[in-house]
Amino acid sequence: MTTAHDSKTDRKATYRLARFCLTTALAAGLLSGCAAGGPNHAKFASSAEAALGKGSPDKAIGLAEQAVLASPRNAAYRTLLGSAYLRAGRFEAARQAFDEAMQLGEDSGKAALSLALADIALGRGGEATDTLNTYRDSIPAADYGLAMAMAGQTQTGIAALSDALRGGENTPKVRQNLAYAYALDGSWREAKLMAQQDVPADKLAERMQTWAFMARPEDTRRRVASLLGAPEAAEGAQPTALALANFPDSNKLAEEAVAMAATEKASNGDAAELAKAAATAMPAPQTDAAAPQPALADASSAPAAARLAAIDIAPSAASAPQPAAEPAPRAAQRMVSNPVIQATHRGMPVAPAAVGGARGSHVVQLGSFASADGAQRAWRHFAARNPGLGSYHSQITQVAVNGRQFWRVQAVGFSGFASARQMCQSVKAKGGVCLVMSEPAGVSPQGRPAAMRMAQR
Repeated sequence: MTTAHDSKTDRKATYRLARFCLTTALAAGLLSGCAAGGPNHAKFASSAEAALGKGSPDKAIGLAEQAVLASPRNAAYRTLLGSAYLRAGRFEAARQAFDEAMQLGEDSGKAALSLALADIALGRGGEATDTLNTYRDSIPAADYGLAMAMAGQTQTGIAALSDALRGGENTPKVRQNLAYAYALDGSWREAKLMAQQDVPADKLAERMQTWAFMARPEDTRRRVASLLGAPEAAEGAQPTALALANFPDSNKLAEEAVAMAATEKASNGDAAELAKAAATAMPAPQTDAAAPQPALADASSAPAAARLAAIDIAPSAASAPQPAAEPAPRAAQRMVSNPVIQATHRGMPVAPAAVGGARGSHVVQLGSFASADGAQRAWRHFAARNPGLGSYHSQITQVAVNGRQFWRVQAVGFSGFASARQMCQSVKAKGGVCLVMSEPAGVSPQGRPAAMRMAQR
């Protein structure tokens, strides 16, 4: 008779086999090397990383949460916290931690891959695909292909892994990831042929059985947990006290206060009183000389100035160049009346407007995404990789195509086709995709004015 102990032992053996089956360094690469910062906060972070390396994710979580609480706007600490949550199987909390780290400037392929795995575990395949495609050039082909297959894009994953194999990456990791991608695709003959190149004949049937056990489309959580060696049924959201929304950037708070004052004063045109309101709306932001700055996980060898420049990918409106001659009330009125900026009040923040607010004659479309979060993340990533985009502003538009909702990301304000094409070529050269389009003059793809579309929603 099978006892509970035997059943538990069998499950553990199954997970060990599953992890071995994927002969990939993906999990180890995700769960190391992300602590950075000053002496006060680094103590918690370094201890958390050490605990994670010793296989104690619960202890690592407690320490990483203390590091985040001590320095809540440090992207590296939130990345470390996300890694601890991921290793513990707390995928909801991991997703929030990685998403907030990327909002703060974390732009590495490692963080993007971790976020995608959390989304895959939660059944958010579309969002995971958005992230993986956006960071395609920053993620190793072996990991990208496996993650795409796990996200439900099996043919894309198979193609990426096959290209890597033909391109010279003929390693057990690539071969077994490709075999597993075939299994997820239901191509069992190809999966067996590829797997047998590295698996002993007496273990091959067991390998196929294990993959079949995890191949059902609804078993996303089980697949990711098996890959990372995490508990399958772990739950628990990130503590509310740690949410990034509790620690807003003081510069942005000041900007919002100024914009609200400008809206109230615009009808009177009292520029002097508006300036007084702007000066007293928020105290000057306080800086902590000992607080560590956010740092990219994969840029530890870069000079400090270069790391900080890479992190500052979404400059605030206060730091963006402004027309010197325009009265403040008029500028604020334009911001509030712009339907693109109105989208910020619906959870769709966009980048600052270009100098002068000119719409231009052409736009560069950077992609369509399955969620507003994915669209925002894509804009930040492309702006970081292509500094020239800082001279333009983003437009995120929600559209319906064949009954599905998408969010299109466009860079707006190009004065002609030539400048738009040059920017598009720069984006493509750095791994992105884009399309040059004529400026629709405020008309949506369905033919309705954009402002009317926003009002209807």
